[in-house]
Amino acid sequence: MSEDKISRRKYLKYAGAAVAIGAVAAAGYGISQYYPPAPTTPTTTSPGPVTVTPTSGKKKVKIGGTKPLTGNESVAGHSEGNANKLWAKHVNEAGGIKAGDGNTYEVELIIYNDECKPENVPRLYEKLITEDQVDFLFGPVWGPLGMATVPMVEKYKVFEAYGTASFDPRDYRDWKYIVHTITNGPQYMAAIIDMMLERVVPKDPEALKISVTHGDDQFRMTAGSYGKQYAEDKGFDIVFYDTYTWPGTTDLTPLLTKAKAAKPTCHFNAGGYPDSITTIKQMRELNFDVNLVWSGQGTVFPQYYEALGKYAEGNVCCTQWEKGMVYPHDFGISHDEFLSTFEQDYGLIPDYHAGTGYQQGLVVQKAMELCDDPLNSIAIRKVAGEMEFLSFFGKYQVDPVTGWQTGHKMGVIQWQNGQKVVVWPMEADAKELLYPMAKWSER
Repeated sequence: MSEDKISRRKYLKYAGAAVAIGAVAAAGYGISQYYPPAPTTPTTTSPGPVTVTPTSGKKKVKIGGTKPLTGNESVAGHSEGNANKLWAKHVNEAGGIKAGDGNTYEVELIIYNDECKPENVPRLYEKLITEDQVDFLFGPVWGPLGMATVPMVEKYKVFEAYGTASFDPRDYRDWKYIVHTITNGPQYMAAIIDMMLERVVPKDPEALKISVTHGDDQFRMTAGSYGKQYAEDKGFDIVFYDTYTWPGTTDLTPLLTKAKAAKPTCHFNAGGYPDSITTIKQMRELNFDVNLVWSGQGTVFPQYYEALGKYAEGNVCCTQWEKGMVYPHDFGISHDEFLSTFEQDYGLIPDYHAGTGYQQGLVVQKAMELCDDPLNSIAIRKVAGEMEFLSFFGKYQVDPVTGWQTGHKMGVIQWQNGQKVVVWPMEADAKELLYPMAKWSER
């Protein structure tokens, strides 16, 4: 099956649509065209923890969104949502956002649990807009959830700072109110490929022989299929390539058995947290040894190492941001301040989903500071499309028309002695890359 067919079929599956995406765009993203009829009461009726604006007499900006606080992507959802709350807390403790109209605005934040179900998202975002009357929106984690916000954002013309949710550029249909905070999914695996070309291939030309697998949901398909194409364009030999159904697949043994038979030097899987864990466990059971492995984006979480222990050692992952990736910044808190305050409040070292959540807040904050009509979504979207800044998360700059992130660059980490170590890019104070990684039986 071609990549285009995979993309379109899975997009429709996870959007719950009964019509093609082009028809959705032509219909103005009306909810009846994009989703089947749904109950008026959402399955999740109470918000998660809310940052309540102090009654100081200042003006208020109300921001809402959803995160998958339960379900397959809940680890990422809590991480990003907690960072949204941390940003709001920091803003309010500092007295609010000093906007371009001369007023100061404190933040009220409302986060609902979308339960990692795309069918819940439009109802919750419509509730946020029409009942809670939010001024702006924070998007959720995971591609299908992010795409499911588009109908409400475009229908009601409310500015949204997209979260850790990638999309297939072929599905873009001239959205007017969204800007992205992260490097999009097509560039995820490209970061690892570029790292290998710089740090591995010159020493081991056999590293060009790789196997590639990925799930077929919006994120996994985008990261995996575009990553495969990028690898081929860069001269890699794809000795095995296949996909698996997601959500739903719990046994990757048949797929990994075929990949092992192709004798790759390295194996790359575009997955999330659950299938990242499964990939390593079943590679170990099969004695599927490779010199380097990316099992999926779940690799970035502390829980990944807790679940796998010594079998996580040497595993690499692309990342939007990481502890140790220190950038000069001209806006917001520093790298060390973000680390210390997040760990203080939540007891965890933040991963890149947390970095994204905080960056969502900084995007709104900076745009409001520069805008003389700071609660107007049209005005804010224009400013957000033209502004640039450097935060601890890296550079923010988007294409002013599409809102796609153009300034932010990804890095690569590797688990070494129980710690995540930045191994690329070299200018981010990269440490030694451990290659080849130890065989499963020798750990």
